Amino acid sequence: MNCVRILLICMAGQSREAYINALEALNVEFDVIDNFGDILKKFNKIKYNGFLFDVTTVVRAKGKDKAEAHLFTERFPVLRVTYRSSDESIRGIPVGIFSGESKQLDDFVRKTCSNFSARSLRGSRTSSRVLNVLLRKEYSSGCVGIEKSVTLEVSEEGGFFFSVSKWEEGDPLSVVIKELADRTPILSIVRNVQLWGFTDKMPGIEVRFLNLTEAQADQIEELM
Repeated sequence: MNCVRILLICMAGQSREAYINALEALNVEFDVIDNFGDILKKFNKIKYNGFLFDVTTVVRAKGKDKAEAHLFTERFPVLRVTYRSSDESIRGIPVGIFSGESKQLDDFVRKTCSNFSARSLRGSRTSSRVLNVLLRKEYSSGCVGIEKSVTLEVSEEGGFFFSVSKWEEGDPLSVVIKELADRTPILSIVRNVQLWGFTDKMPGIEVRFLNLTEAQADQIEELM
């Protein structure tokens, strides 16, 4: 399972050594860090298939770091683990919608993480900063429509853009972000539509980027 990469968050000590030994036995790639606060600083560009959260490390984390950890459970498979030295056993609790049901570390890695497409940590962060964008939609008639818009929420994975035009889920489009030095159109797809006049929510479209370049991702992160 060389294609699987795990991030272990655990303080130094006997428990961490036990987790490292278990991961080495499973023949997977992994990185280790002793706190949640430095994850995005050190590993934000690396793609992971899942996380191991040591329970004691979670309990001792600061409130802000716990909130950061919670964001990961919404985007990655996460197994909270504890090590019992009396019988040298590792027990787990799956957390989040991607984590499956197995409490066993080997099942979590072999079945859950191996079937989850690796993604980087950068998309875990979102910003409500307003950026100017152009939305380009190609119609079946061959016509092209360009709409001036702004971001209401944005990350390296996509965003929510103001719009009162007619959109449908699954519509392809190209996005140009004016504030980026690299204004190469970003191929995207509409994931959700909030229609004007039906609720008290801001009308617009939730979009997922499909081919964001590394330079564009770096620039968006700087703007956030």
